[in-house]
Amino acid sequence: MTVADPVSASANSDYTDNVYSGKQDHRAQVCAILEQENAIPRHLIETEVAWFYDVLGLDDMYFMLESPTAVAGHITSLYGAQLSSVGQDNLVNVTFQSRHESGAVFIHNSVPGVSKTDGLHFEQ
Repeated sequence: MTVADPVSASANSDYTDNVYSGKQDHRAQVCAILEQENAIPRHLIETEVAWFYDVLGLDDMYFMLESPTAVAGHITSLYGAQLSSVGQDNLVNVTFQSRHESGAVFIHNSVPGVSKTDGLHFEQ
């Protein structure tokens, strides 16, 4: 997986970072849900959650709006995508791009400007 460097908010931008005071409690609930689901090995849960919360670059508004159950599902899906590509000839290359000027995060498995009709068709 590739994580693109985030674009810093410009000094001239009206964008302000959202701060979610309940984020740590939200994170703890997500960890508890993932432990109960048992889809991700226990020794990897904290690493996967830390990457999702701290490295991916999602705005706190995402965590304010999404339930812990939904976030746990998103983390499990990303982990599953990693596993599904191991040992296959058709590796799924997922790219994460974060642009903090507008608060956007793009998660995709395509090359911009290139249309392909062959492949795994996960989106269908």
